[in-house]
Amino acid sequence: MTVLFLLVGAASVRAAPDRTLAALVVTGGVMSAARLGVLFAGRKLCDQAQMSPIRARRFELQFALSYCGFAAVFGAFAARAYMLPPAEWQMPIGILVVGYAAGAASTVAMRPCIVGWSLMLSVIPPTCILLMRENVNAALTSVCLLALLMGGIRSARQRYRSQRTKTTTRQVLARQARTDPLTGLGNRLALVQAFESSSRNERLGRIALHYVDLDKFKPVNDQFGHQAGDRLLCLVADRLLGCGAAGDVVVRIGGDEFVLAQFDTSGDRDVDEQRMRIERSLNAPYILNGRSIEVGASIGSSRHASSVQTLDALLVAADTALSQKKAERRDAREPGVRSAGLQAQGSAYELPADNSAWNKGEERARLLIDGIAVASWESAPDGLIETDSVSWRAYTGQSYDDWKGYGWATAIHPDDRIATMRKWRETVHDQQSVEAQYRLRRWDGAYRWMQVHAVPLRNGDGLIVGWLGMNIDIDDRKLAQA
Repeated sequence: MTVLFLLVGAASVRAAPDRTLAALVVTGGVMSAARLGVLFAGRKLCDQAQMSPIRARRFELQFALSYCGFAAVFGAFAARAYMLPPAEWQMPIGILVVGYAAGAASTVAMRPCIVGWSLMLSVIPPTCILLMRENVNAALTSVCLLALLMGGIRSARQRYRSQRTKTTTRQVLARQARTDPLTGLGNRLALVQAFESSSRNERLGRIALHYVDLDKFKPVNDQFGHQAGDRLLCLVADRLLGCGAAGDVVVRIGGDEFVLAQFDTSGDRDVDEQRMRIERSLNAPYILNGRSIEVGASIGSSRHASSVQTLDALLVAADTALSQKKAERRDAREPGVRSAGLQAQGSAYELPADNSAWNKGEERARLLIDGIAVASWESAPDGLIETDSVSWRAYTGQSYDDWKGYGWATAIHPDDRIATMRKWRETVHDQQSVEAQYRLRRWDGAYRWMQVHAVPLRNGDGLIVGWLGMNIDIDDRKLAQA
């Protein structure tokens, strides 16, 4: 439009030397250049994801002023040209007016005020001049221009309404995809998006996660029904929202597990204070069906202290801290369980009366496992890694600090990590043997397929006191099958 306006304007000034006409052509060129400058600057902000609501409103105002400013100059130019004696060079001006109106109606339809004002400012002035001529052709042309003006405004309005409906529907669906339907909190997707957004700004290194798990939620479902359990989860969600500061995000991961993302911490003290605040709030009694119920909650916290740390690593660290809290509480309630003997029961193991015989059998089992597995490992009853594994660390290159807790999950391929963690949690919950496959990162950075076997270790009372597992490299077999 800028190029066409300058070409037609230059031809008009050349055919009919008029200072006002020439001034309007120059002014229109400047206004059009300003409009393009505002447009390209706005696009750059959008491409760089730096368009905040305040900047968006400022950009919209600047664009509206430049767009309508050019429309006013263009309308004045067309009107001035039609004031001059009729000539053949005026025909391209009428075509240009129609083309500008059609372009505005199609490209700026999502801003009805801008398109409405720009159409009226560009079309009405030349139309009024044509109506003042005592000429049938001029009158007919003016009527056509007015009809096109009304049609353009109507078309832009209909397109805006249609797009607004589609956008609203898309936003509702997107919001539903990020929302937990029971509590109204965000879900894991909302947490990912909030973390990615915060990790791009100056708050990097000030992010902390608080992983919350209710301690006695299942008895509530069993005693009062699932409806009461759902109501309890909603009450927990409300209390967590009350604990968060402005800008913090609370999500429900699933079941009775929640995460409060603290996005503005100045140190570990802030994290500890927030954790204690959550504990005090969630451990207070709840009123359900007229009864006072105490549930309690375990909380594990982790802080984003490095620019290379990921959300997965933060979740694993928080989950590890949570498991440690649960283990400490369980050890306080059931002292001596860890030191109980191991007995063979089906796929598990049982400690014979003769400890020396067990030690010899265990040594032979270890030698057998080490002979066929690239890594063997043990975990606590809750699935938490506490016992060191030289073979695992030698294969993955992880240190003990990297490996312990749930740190081992960071060595699993990102595409397999979530499914593996979910299956491991289900295994620990169901207390059954498990076989799984995932890709494990070797010390040199290469990922290789593993066949994983894990069995529970039980004492004489049938209680699980640990897990024994081994990883077998099946990468070559996988490649051959492919």
